Amino acid sequence: MKKNNRFTAPALTYIKGISCLATIFLIGLSGSLRAQDAYRVADPDIKVSGTSNLHNWAMEAKDVSCSARFTFGPAGSSLPQSLTALDLVIPIHNLRSGESLMDSRAYTALKADKFGTITFTSTSAVIVPGQRNQFQVKSTGTMTIAGVGRPVELIVTCQVNADGSIACTGSQQLKMTDYQIKPPSFMLGALRTGDLLTINYSLILKK
Repeated sequence: MKKNNRFTAPALTYIKGISCLATIFLIGLSGSLRAQDAYRVADPDIKVSGTSNLHNWAMEAKDVSCSARFTFGPAGSSLPQSLTALDLVIPIHNLRSGESLMDSRAYTALKADKFGTITFTSTSAVIVPGQRNQFQVKSTGTMTIAGVGRPVELIVTCQVNADGSIACTGSQQLKMTDYQIKPPSFMLGALRTGDLLTINYSLILKK
């Protein structure tokens, strides 16, 4: 007796065609995206500045931590396709102005004994390619100061260096009162700081 074949010749041809297409798709997918690359900050330069009724002031941030995760395109592509994570932490007690009285008042205003850090955590991001090895990141997330979180959008200008590191620069303006912070004053109110803060940053991210 002849055994009955489960599949006819046309059916076998169809199955083989589907298998080939699936293989081609998987090969193409693996070539189109590389694994996510994790980066951490090196050589950060971050300053928090503001105004007063007498003169401008600035504080430099020390021991800042920042981590990011980028997804790149096919091998040989230098620009990332997406930013999937970004976290920034600034220890408040490591902000220095060079004037101990001002530092002390700033720590008190920022409630540093209870909330020791200024943080930013990205919730979504868009990468806009630029010329050569440059690109721009528009990242929406939560900035938390003195225990109060507010939504902000950071616009960061980036460049991929020859060694694969990524140089990032930008600035962000904030109002102290948006974070329930009373702008500090000095000398019995003779010197009063303004409400607006500017955070300027320049840092290098390395794998």
